[in-house]
Amino acid sequence: MNLGQALKYLTDTFKQNDIPEPDAEASVILCHLLKMDKSCLYAQPGLEFNADQFDELEKLVARRLNREPAAYIIKNKQFYGIDLYVDSRALIPRPETETLVEEAIKFAQKYLEKESNSQRKLLIADVGTGSGAIAVALALNLPQSIIYAVDISAKALEVAAVNVKRLGLESRITLIQGDVLDPIEGKLDMIVANLPYIEEAELGCLQAEVSHHEPGIALQGGADGTSVIRRMLQQAAGKIKAGGAVLLEIGAGQEQCVTAIVHDLMPGNLVELIEDLSGIDRVVKIGYRPERLPRTIPG
Repeated sequence: MNLGQALKYLTDTFKQNDIPEPDAEASVILCHLLKMDKSCLYAQPGLEFNADQFDELEKLVARRLNREPAAYIIKNKQFYGIDLYVDSRALIPRPETETLVEEAIKFAQKYLEKESNSQRKLLIADVGTGSGAIAVALALNLPQSIIYAVDISAKALEVAAVNVKRLGLESRITLIQGDVLDPIEGKLDMIVANLPYIEEAELGCLQAEVSHHEPGIALQGGADGTSVIRRMLQQAAGKIKAGGAVLLEIGAGQEQCVTAIVHDLMPGNLVELIEDLSGIDRVVKIGYRPERLPRTIPG
């Protein structure tokens, strides 16, 4: 079998088994197997496979047909232009979350422009860091930032530690195990959060790639999808500096519910909804006014 035949075989196999984007999935698997980039893949259709390569290809295909995500198979996912290590201990970074990163960078840059001391450090918490994707992206794009990357899952933090070390960011990103903002002491300039927001009733409707392979703790948002978001927002006002901001990712259709929670727990603060590239309200940005006091959840 040569490379051109292998590409057709994988594409056809994935298509017959309802694997989304079969062409792209086939090229990802082959690039990983042959350790080449996509441009080389299509430039060498006559390249022959040896027996060991073919055996390994069959194993990779079997894993994908078992609905294991390609990112877990190849142990890599690109996010915000960064190659990240990923495995099943942490959620796979999604393109939608790049909107959250983009808005956080914009806010931080404007925030620092207002400072009289342009050299001071920008203190940020990345809550629910998972693979560390957001923390790493912010650290690379905001050189003045010091980031506390928090996750309740010790296993997810192991994945984040790999990415932090690979990119040489150990001095600027501190990994902390804990529930939302509980382990954070002192005031922050910005809180960025991609927390679980899937409703209980929707968990059984997720693709097998998600429900069978990605960590449930990173998905389960309670009855209405906002239980973890509520806990974080309840603590946020006590952890944020005057003029700082909280930015959080939400699920499709959750904008009204989450906005109501913000107005209830952090009344009087500025709230903005930001769409992702698909036109879905994806990010809630809260500009913190320190004179406003947070309300507690009854009971």
